[in-house]
Amino acid sequence: MRRPPLGGRRDAGSPRALRRPRGPPGERPSCYDPAVLDLLKIAAVFVLILGLLRLKWNLGLVMLIGGTVLGLLMGLGPVALLETAWHAAADTTAVSLIVALALIMVLEHILRTTNTLKTLVDALQRLLGDNRIVMALMPAIIGILPSAGGARFSAPLVEESASGCLVGADRKSFINYWFRHMWEYVSPLYPGFILTAAVTGVSMGRLFVWQAAFSVTVLTAGVVYGFRGVSPAPRTPSADRSRDVRLIAVSFAPILAVMILVIALGVDVALAMSGVVLVLFLLHRYTPARIYRTLRESISLKTLWLVLGVLIFKGMMEDSGTVDALPKVLESAGVPVVLILFVLPFVVGVMTGITVAYVGITFPLILPLIATASGPDLGMLAFVFASGFAGVMFSPVHLCLVLTKDYFHSPAAPIYRTMLVPESLVVMVALGQMLVLHAGKLVGS
Repeated sequence: MRRPPLGGRRDAGSPRALRRPRGPPGERPSCYDPAVLDLLKIAAVFVLILGLLRLKWNLGLVMLIGGTVLGLLMGLGPVALLETAWHAAADTTAVSLIVALALIMVLEHILRTTNTLKTLVDALQRLLGDNRIVMALMPAIIGILPSAGGARFSAPLVEESASGCLVGADRKSFINYWFRHMWEYVSPLYPGFILTAAVTGVSMGRLFVWQAAFSVTVLTAGVVYGFRGVSPAPRTPSADRSRDVRLIAVSFAPILAVMILVIALGVDVALAMSGVVLVLFLLHRYTPARIYRTLRESISLKTLWLVLGVLIFKGMMEDSGTVDALPKVLESAGVPVVLILFVLPFVVGVMTGITVAYVGITFPLILPLIATASGPDLGMLAFVFASGFAGVMFSPVHLCLVLTKDYFHSPAAPIYRTMLVPESLVVMVALGQMLVLHAGKLVGS
């Protein structure tokens, strides 16, 4: 007999929505179930990836190897593997991202070698009085821009802001990575937030209300855990505040120009970066020889290869149907709904490192579990979003993490250790919201 849909029909506003969906015991998966075998294959590939990373292999090569092994295990032939790799590498989005990343490196080199970054940070420190505020502010400001390359953009700003402080590479990596992502829960500029509203039919305003607490938690926990034991560096008070304001405006203008072009005007990020870099070359009167030297010194082929490897791995997962195997295992295993709401988006988030991926893949499956007569249960929906984004933050293929580690030369383990409690707090806040909503409905019934 065929099982009913996962969890059957239930009132999502009652505590039964958080209990185990029951099904015939005989239909629980065995070790020979194809879905279980797929899950074992996925686990084996991730063990391989982690093992090669511990041997300090290049991440781009590791991801390429992992994607190839995954494709072979999931039944892709040699021709299909090559086609997948080509489509992933030649995709217009991938090309735009790689070009944008290269130009971000060039822009950072220009701003650093012309002392623009130092001028910006010094003026902010004089005005704000605490360079720790500047360290958090830089990735938060750049994080307004929904670009994977933004982490590489803000990293040198954090480095410059940390001057005079006793801050290790792992802590600077955490600060750059953590504060950059505080907007993704609430910003209509981010594709994941937009897609959530589109898939669920919930307005962005209601999503903002239910997820605003997550951004507040990110800010609070980031300050506590990011700057614990870090004393502010000695500073020189601002002697001319209006002058410092002008310096900040001029120094920040290239970054602001990119944001306006991409966010307000919808210009492709690679095209926007090209225009800004060209203007800076002209303003600073770069000669052809200096332009060549800047390109040679600033563009890291290792980083671009790393990004390409991640993109090919993602393509292998999509074309091999890897992620589709996960819901089947959880559905047939009789897992409690609350665990499904956490585990499914979290695992997909870890596997892909992309918010749009876990939203697009898991939300259609989860919607029947959180449905009420008036639409999706907002407490449960917010919990699902926070759970998936926790997976994205811990994903070894998350480009922001990859680029941050690459810039600061920090291993992943200490970043994960620092991030464990703050990210857990975000998920706990989401869980608390969900339980409070259900408790409120119980009291009112």
